[in-house]
Amino acid sequence: MKLMADSGNIEQIRVRVSPPVYNSGIVRRLSARFWLGAMFFCSRRMPGFVRATRGFFLWWAWNFSKVLQANTLANARHLLGPDSTINQRRRLGKQVVGSFYDFISDFGRATALSREQLHVLVDSIEGIDSYRRLRAERKGAIIATAHMGSFEVGMTALQEVEKRIHVVFQRDPNSLFETLRSDFRQRMGIIEAPVDDGIGVWLRLREALLADEVVAIQADRVMPGQVGLKTRFMDGHMLLPEGPAKLAAITGAPIVPVFVIRLADGRVRIFIEEAIRVSSADEVAIVEAIGKLAEVMERYVRQYPHQWLVVHRAWCEDISPEGQEVN
Repeated sequence: MKLMADSGNIEQIRVRVSPPVYNSGIVRRLSARFWLGAMFFCSRRMPGFVRATRGFFLWWAWNFSKVLQANTLANARHLLGPDSTINQRRRLGKQVVGSFYDFISDFGRATALSREQLHVLVDSIEGIDSYRRLRAERKGAIIATAHMGSFEVGMTALQEVEKRIHVVFQRDPNSLFETLRSDFRQRMGIIEAPVDDGIGVWLRLREALLADEVVAIQADRVMPGQVGLKTRFMDGHMLLPEGPAKLAAITGAPIVPVFVIRLADGRVRIFIEEAIRVSSADEVAIVEAIGKLAEVMERYVRQYPHQWLVVHRAWCEDISPEGQEVN
């Protein structure tokens, strides 16, 4: 951990994220992987069954996964504020679990659809004209998003404008989900950039941006093994990745916040925000850019808290330095 001078809404505490510590050990992790694997399988093979059993699954998950319940309630306390009641937090927690279930259902359905069928799922794209003007500069673009809505559908929609999109991600321990996701991206022509592969991935991303291509990265969570900055977010602090700002600094590419929001009928609405420029690679400029990105993400999380697909404890105040959950 490295402590530096305070600047804006970022305390500039760098923290390397370790794999989460699970109090109940391997049994719980294996159980979670089994059920997630079963859900991904059914979402692709039996979508009607998944929709029909939604209510039962949500009841079962909420009542029998105490960790899931505790994590979503902890996040709901920050999302709704200290004056919120326990019933309000429970309601939001259940909505988040429901949105996560819908994400799995939508993902399974999307993997079996063609590009044309996926485009039908896009209700509208707000800010597309400004984005086209920005891309006319031919400096590449860093799409920074959050775990909201249907990320994969959003990427295929942007392919109407972009020919080469590189998606930064970490391989998932659930082999079925990872296989489905990788096959889907390959079929859609989306280029994978797994951070598990080390520094070479970031060098390739730099070259892609310098060649006027696009890099997409989820900027609301630091992956295990990476370094994040402790950043003010709502009433507390979150660790946010430095990757988007550092890539922008060394390539001159703008950071473009993009959010994909799920509508009640299953379609999505895409919001493209104004670009964030990183003036230089010095510490102050990096911190300022991350602070601006945090402000935009906070606005969407406040507006659509039930669609923020975060079921771990997101705030630093709820996690000990050892990575354990704070009661």
